[in-house]
Amino acid sequence: MKTSNAKPLAVIAGYGEGLGLAIKNTFEDDGFRVVTVSRNNAMILADTTDSDEVNRAFTQIETLHGTPNVVICNTTLLTIDRFFATTPNQFEQTWRSSVMSLFNIAQAVIPSMIKAGRGTLLVTGATAGINGSKNFSAFASAKFALRGLTQSLAREFQPNRIHIAHLVIDGIIWSEKSQERFPTLVKERAIQPEDAALTYLHLAKQPATSWTQEVDIRPYSEIF
Repeated sequence: MKTSNAKPLAVIAGYGEGLGLAIKNTFEDDGFRVVTVSRNNAMILADTTDSDEVNRAFTQIETLHGTPNVVICNTTLLTIDRFFATTPNQFEQTWRSSVMSLFNIAQAVIPSMIKAGRGTLLVTGATAGINGSKNFSAFASAKFALRGLTQSLAREFQPNRIHIAHLVIDGIIWSEKSQERFPTLVKERAIQPEDAALTYLHLAKQPATSWTQEVDIRPYSEIF
C-alpha cells in the first residue's frame, strides 16, 4: 500500500558503496525518503539493463511509495583495456550498463512524472563522455552515448517540467573499490563521495526557473 508520508521520494538506481551510499545519506539527511535499486545490496533488486526488471521495480516503488520526486541513474561498468583486448561481450555490457539502463529507467519513470507535473532525473556521467582516452574505447563510447541520450531527454521533457541533468564525474571517487583499482591514489586527490553528493542534492532542489542541464565535478588537483 502506498505510504502517506509527505516527505519527497528519491530513488537511486545503480546503488552501491561510495557515491551511491553518500547520495542516500545526503538526501535522507535533507528529509527525503530514499529507495535503492541495484543487482544486490539494495532495497529492491533489479538488473537495470533488463526492461522487465526495471518496470517491475518502479511499479513496486509507485505502489508502495508513490511517484518519485527524484530518480538518480548511477549505473556504470568501468572497462579499461586495449581495444583489441576488449571482447564484444565486454563492449556490449559496458554500453548496456550505462545507456540501456538509462533508457529503461527513463521509460519506466518519466510517464509518472509527466502525470504528476514534476520530477527530476539525474544521470551520472564521466570524463570519458567528453574525451575518449586510450584504453577507454568501451567506456568512452558508452558514456558519450549516455550524455547524448540525457541531452535528448532533457530537451524533450523539460516542457513537461521534468528536470533532467547530466553530471560529469571528472576524477576518481574515493572508495574501497577505487583504492584497490588505483593503489597509488591519495585521498586528497580523489573526489570525496559525500562532497559530490551535495551537488546531486543541489540539482534536485533547483527551482524550475533556474535549471542546470550539465555540471562537472572534479577535485582541485585534477588537470582539465
